[in-house]
Amino acid sequence: MGVIISLPLGITRTLVNIVQKFVLKQNKPLRIDLPLPFIPIDVVLVSDASQIVSISTNVDVDRLHGQPTEKLPRWVRWYFSATRFHNKSHDKWFLAFEPQSESAQYKERLKLLKDKLNEGFEQSYVEKVANQILRNAPEDEIAVILTRMVTIRFMSETSEDLITADVVKKARTLLKTSILEAFGPGNQKNGVSAQEATYSFCERNVAQGENAMDATHTIGVIAASLTFAVNKLKENPDVSIDNLFTRKSNCPTPMVPRVVMRETTLNGLLSYPGRPSSTIIFLSISSAAEQTSSLFFTFGSGGEYRVCAFKQFFYDFMTALQAELKTRTSESKA
Repeated sequence: MGVIISLPLGITRTLVNIVQKFVLKQNKPLRIDLPLPFIPIDVVLVSDASQIVSISTNVDVDRLHGQPTEKLPRWVRWYFSATRFHNKSHDKWFLAFEPQSESAQYKERLKLLKDKLNEGFEQSYVEKVANQILRNAPEDEIAVILTRMVTIRFMSETSEDLITADVVKKARTLLKTSILEAFGPGNQKNGVSAQEATYSFCERNVAQGENAMDATHTIGVIAASLTFAVNKLKENPDVSIDNLFTRKSNCPTPMVPRVVMRETTLNGLLSYPGRPSSTIIFLSISSAAEQTSSLFFTFGSGGEYRVCAFKQFFYDFMTALQAELKTRTSESKA
């Protein structure tokens, strides 16, 4: 009976919200509230930069693992278990999905990640990637070089041969950041398989003290997102890094999720309260990056607090690669 009553109400509320946003042009998040039997969906889509900042600092909202995994909506668990962010069999989440609280464990994981990334990269990798770009090498080959460059530092064995083409190929089948991708034939199943295989590889091979889940995410993000970014640089060699990667279509991570912890209207942004554990908020950081031309949205929610540990490494590598490609182009014209 509850579903019979609440489903029409949810549909009505969703339609009213769509009219308010797209017809009346009200600057409010889009909320899709469909209390379907077995798979209730309550999603808030936020694309305004100032609203993203406000929500990110709201104490009634947290990272996904602010709630125990079993309390998250079924569709959330189904989708994220096929991504680089969550391992289902071990119930492990990537660092950025852990709660806002600055626990000792969080700080330790963050320090390990930052320390390794702060080691930087060798110029030889920049040259290798430039060579691949200039000969129009397949994306899979570029992905192998990039993944070796970043992830070998987390492993107990320092030979880059440890990161094989098969490891990278498997990681590239992880679902990206669009839930629609999960509905493609076999995509979700293949993503779960890739997550389990990549986690198992990392569990066997990470150096003592390193976190297997964070290493799993790193392999996944480099194999797919950094490779994607390199291709964008290849297509736009003369655009500054700041401008190129604050364009919405070029941002490696289009959206990031949050979960409602307590009933809240998000300081009036919602017309009725979000539900604890059930209401999932997607922050379109790529939209905010384009609005503000700020890499702090490309790699986070607009500020220094919990900005992606990979931000500076990404910027430095892309800057070096762009300079190398320009030098090669100038030399070829001389």
